[in-house]
Amino acid sequence: MRKLSELTDWDRLLKRILWTQLGDIKGKKILDFGSGEGITANRFAKDNEVVAVEPWEEMLQNRWQDYEYLQIQGDVSAIAEMEDDSFDMVFCHNVLEYIDDKAQVIKELCRVLRPGGKLSLVKHNRAGRVMQMAVLLDDFDKAHDLLDGKDSAASKFGSIRYYEDASVTDWAPSLKLVESFGIRTFWDLQQKQEKHGLDEWQDKMVALEMRVSQIEEFRAVAFFHHLVFVKE
Repeated sequence: MRKLSELTDWDRLLKRILWTQLGDIKGKKILDFGSGEGITANRFAKDNEVVAVEPWEEMLQNRWQDYEYLQIQGDVSAIAEMEDDSFDMVFCHNVLEYIDDKAQVIKELCRVLRPGGKLSLVKHNRAGRVMQMAVLLDDFDKAHDLLDGKDSAASKFGSIRYYEDASVTDWAPSLKLVESFGIRTFWDLQQKQEKHGLDEWQDKMVALEMRVSQIEEFRAVAFFHHLVFVKE
């Protein structure tokens, strides 16, 4: 059985916060687009029917598969082959930043989502990245670049092409935003890195993150935004 302790401290914290925000999901048909190593797909496959789509073959070589789910290697073209209104939930977590035609992806994910179904979307938040650069990484040049509207970069996936929360409903008007959370509001300002992997520390941080995740002042500077849409 794979364990969250295998992940980096920051990814472990992110998953715990995200899964807490998603809540107890059972008996649903779920599409996980951009599933990576299948960590979230595997977790929700315990009680749901999950289809995972991931374009990078190397991400699948060590995928998590304690529970059975369908893994497809492919990009948005794999979604285009799926039937309309066929999923109760769609996950798209930290994916769109690395895709040029974001509108196409959102339209396809909306198409396969049934009316009343939910889209869970996690995205980088530019303001949170500015805070990270200024406070944790002491990189004022990059902070200014971000404020000027320039892209950032991820070590594994390349350029982070930011987009606004409101753009999603512009691309797919039938999606209605029903919940908006912050994730990792405090992590990137926390200097005591030797504590980050301690269970007690993580428990306290998750509790604090959850307490402020829907308070706008804190959400505005969180490193990630978690947006939940319902298809009308």
